[in-house]
Amino acid sequence: MAVIAKRYAKALVDVSLKLAQPERVEKELNQFEELLSHNKELYLFYTNPAIPLPKKRNATSEILSRLGFCSTTSNFILILIDNHRIHYFTEIRQAFQQEMNERRGIIQAEISTAFEVDHEIKSRLEEKLSRLTGKEVSLKFNISSGLIGGVVTRIGDTIYDGSIRQQLELIRARLSSD
Repeated sequence: MAVIAKRYAKALVDVSLKLAQPERVEKELNQFEELLSHNKELYLFYTNPAIPLPKKRNATSEILSRLGFCSTTSNFILILIDNHRIHYFTEIRQAFQQEMNERRGIIQAEISTAFEVDHEIKSRLEEKLSRLTGKEVSLKFNISSGLIGGVVTRIGDTIYDGSIRQQLELIRARLSSD
């Protein structure tokens, strides 16, 4: 599945960059994903093999024209429908975002905290992670009930654990080794 998503995403990134529409395509993909996630009937409509392809195409064309999508995004979504890949839409959209960020030199960092952090802390984290990685960093925050305090940061496969629990574990390990 990941291979399929990456292949479609890479092709769409290539086309959207060539046509100088990456931001618009990105916005429209997010909008269509939100539409699918909030309308379970629509998702079931697309994934139902008993519904003929022309009916799916016509309905989709109508939806996309009402939403004002550009031809690049519209054609891409119709290709997914034609190739019976619409059920991979979320994975393709995520792969698109990842590929676009790689080409822009941006990396995604997932930050887990015990509570909501203010703008100043977010800015400092972004600055420090940019210096650490040498790239522009896009931060995605989430609150984890499993954390007592501190911050756990994930960039790709690397995890920087600055949580209080981790600090306590390190202290316990030092004390038991002495």
